[in-house]
Amino acid sequence: MNITFPYFILSLLAVGLFSYIIFLFFYFRLKAVFIFLASLLCLISLGVVVEIGGQVYGYLNPSYINLVLVPDSLLGWKFLPSSEHTHTGQHWYAREFSPQVKINSQGFRDFERKIQREKNTVRIALLGDSMIAAREVDFDKTAGQLLEKKLNEEFGAITGKNFEVLNFGVAGYGLDQTYLTWTKFASAFKPDYVFVNIFDKNYFRSISNTWCQQGMFGLYDLEDLDCLYIRPLSTIKKELPRSLYKKELDDFILDYLYINKINLERIKALVESKKSSEVISLLERLPLSIYPPSDYEKFLEKQNLYIEKKMEGERTSKIPASFFLSDIFVSISDKINSISNKKRVKHDHNEEKMFIGDDKNFPTWLTTNLVNLKIFQILGNTVKQSGGRFIIMDSFKFFNHFTQYMNFSSIWLEKLSRFYGFKYIPFYKKLNESKNNGIQVKWKYDPHLNEKGNEIFADVMFNLLQKEFTK
Repeated sequence: MNITFPYFILSLLAVGLFSYIIFLFFYFRLKAVFIFLASLLCLISLGVVVEIGGQVYGYLNPSYINLVLVPDSLLGWKFLPSSEHTHTGQHWYAREFSPQVKINSQGFRDFERKIQREKNTVRIALLGDSMIAAREVDFDKTAGQLLEKKLNEEFGAITGKNFEVLNFGVAGYGLDQTYLTWTKFASAFKPDYVFVNIFDKNYFRSISNTWCQQGMFGLYDLEDLDCLYIRPLSTIKKELPRSLYKKELDDFILDYLYINKINLERIKALVESKKSSEVISLLERLPLSIYPPSDYEKFLEKQNLYIEKKMEGERTSKIPASFFLSDIFVSISDKINSISNKKRVKHDHNEEKMFIGDDKNFPTWLTTNLVNLKIFQILGNTVKQSGGRFIIMDSFKFFNHFTQYMNFSSIWLEKLSRFYGFKYIPFYKKLNESKNNGIQVKWKYDPHLNEKGNEIFADVMFNLLQKEFTK
C-alpha cells in the first residue's frame, strides 16, 4: 500500500502528539494539561507569526496573471506589441523574480530596432522561445543584451563597428514558429549571424498543433478545458487531407501524418546503418508543409471572453493570496517526492522504442527529429542565402535527463550542421559543467535560466563571434 507524503507526515504528527501527551501525563500528572496547552499555544503562535510574515512578504512581492500572448493567424500567438508587464511566474507571490518586461512594436522583448541598418553595423539575431525572451531576468541581464554590450566593449573601437543583438524569442514557440518568425520578421533585418537555441520542448511543439497551457492564454474557466488548435502544424508530406486536420487527428496515427510509411522505413534503415549523408539527402527531397492554426478565431474569441468576464477588461491582474504555511508544507513534500522519484527512474528507453513508439497519439522520437531536422534544413539554408551565418545552440542534454533520446538528437543536429556548413555549438556542455561545479544556472522553482545561466549563454556566443572578428 502506497502512502502519500502528506498522509505520512500527518501520521507522524499524530503519533508524535500522542506520544507527547502520554509522556506529559506519565511525568507531570495533574500539571500535564497545563503544560500541553502551553505547548499547543506556543506552536499555534509560531504558526501565526510565520503566516503573518509570509502574507506581508506576499503583499510586498505580488504575483500577476499576464495575458500578454495574443492570437496570431500565422504564428499561433505572439507578445502583445508595445506593451509592458511584470513577469513573476505562476506562484501567488513573486518568490524568485519580478522583472519589468517591455515589448516593442513588433511584439518582441527588445528595443525598437530600425529595419534599415546604419553604416558599419553588425547584426546578430537570436531566435527561439522563452529561453531567448528571458523574461525571468532584467532586460540588461538577458543573454542578448550581455552579448551586445560585450561585443561593443571588446570590438567596437577595434573594428569601428556597432554591434546589435536582436531578440526574437517568444514564450512557448516550437522550431516551426521560430522558422515562421524568421520569414515574417527577423529576415527583414538582414542579420549577419543567426543563433537558434534548441531543446526537447522546441521539438515536441513543432509536431503538435495544440497547446494546453491555458494559463498562458486565458483559455480556462469558460465553457470547457479542451485544447484548441492554436499552433501551426508542420508535416513532411505532399498534402495533408483536410478531413484529418481537426478533431480526427486524435484518432489517427500521427507517424503517417508527418511522413509517409515508405519513406519512414527507408530513413529508419539508413539511420540504423549510420548512412547520415543519405538520410539528409533523402530528407532534403521531402516537402515541408506548415499549416496555419485552425482555431485562431476561436482562440481570439475565448481569450477576449476571459478578459471581459474574469479580468474586468484588463490583461493583467494580481494573483489572489494563498496560505503561506501550506506553501512550506507543499515545498517539503515536493522536495522529498522529487528525491524519491529520482531513485525510481529507470533509463530503459532503448533504440527500438525510439523508432517504433507505442502511443498512437504521438509520433516516435525518430519522426519528431525528422520533422525538426527538415525545418532546420530549410531555416539554415534560408539564412545562408540571405548572407547570414547560421548557428545552432544545442541545449538538449541539459534540460532533459533522458540522455539516450537527447543524445540521438544532438548527434543528428551535428551531422546536419556539418553537411550544410552550419555552426553547431553543444551549449549543454557549459551548462552542465557549471551545474556540476555547484553553480546554479536555473531558478530553483522555475525551469528557465537565471542571471548566471544567461551570462554563460552570452559568453558561449561571444567566444564563437570572437574567433570571427579576430581572424
